[in-house]
Amino acid sequence: MAGSALSSPLVLVTAGPTWVPLDAVRYLTNFSSGDTGLRIARQLAQAGAGVTLLLGPGRVCPRPGDRRRLRIVDYITYDDLQRLLREELTARRYDAIVHSAAVADYGPAAVVESKIPSGQEELVIRLRRLPKLWAEIRERAPDALLVMFKLEVGRARPELLAIAEEARRRAGADLIVANDRATFTSGHHPAAILAAEGVVAEVQTRDQLARRLAREITRRLAARLRRDEATR
Repeated sequence: MAGSALSSPLVLVTAGPTWVPLDAVRYLTNFSSGDTGLRIARQLAQAGAGVTLLLGPGRVCPRPGDRRRLRIVDYITYDDLQRLLREELTARRYDAIVHSAAVADYGPAAVVESKIPSGQEELVIRLRRLPKLWAEIRERAPDALLVMFKLEVGRARPELLAIAEEARRRAGADLIVANDRATFTSGHHPAAILAAEGVVAEVQTRDQLARRLAREITRRLAARLRRDEATR
C-alpha cells in the first residue's frame, strides 16, 4: 500500500465542475457544486487518510479547517483538472481515487480568442467530445482503488443501476455511485453504491454517502493489504 500505514492511506478526491472556455469571457459548465466531494474528503481525512482534494469552481466553499486537514488544490477548467491529475498521479502513488468531479463531456471545436459579439440573434457553437479523464486515471494508476460517479436524470431505478454498472465495468472501477438528479431535493440526495458484486449500499443524504464511502474504501483497502501480506 502506498500510504505509510493502513491507518493513513493516500487518497485523491476530485470534486466540482470543470469549466470549458467558449471565448475569452464565456464558459460551458454544469450544476455541480463540489459539495459531495468535499464531504467525502472530510470523512476520509477523519478516518485517517492523507487526502488531496482537487476542487473545481463550484458553489461550495471549504472551511478554514478544511485547508488545514486536507491538501486542497483549486482548479477552474477541464484542462486544469487534466493537468493536475497528470501531475498528481506522476508525483504520488495513491491508494484510492474518488473521482466525483462533474467533468465536461463536450467542448467547443474551436475556442474564440476574443469575445464573441453579443448582438447576434442566433449563435451556433460546434462541440466535440472531450477525452474521458477516468480513462487517464486508470491508465496512470492501474492499482488504485477507483470510485466513480454516474448521474442520470429521470431514469427508472433498474435502468439507472444497469447504466451505472456498465460504466463501472467499462472503466474498471471498484465502486460507482449511481444517482438521479430528478430525485434530489433540499437535504435529500438518494444514491446507490455498486461494486462488482452488485449494490453494496443505499443512502439518502450526502452525509450518509460520504460516511458510507469512507467506510467502504477503508474496508476494501484493508482487505487488499491482507491479501498482499498473505502472498508475500
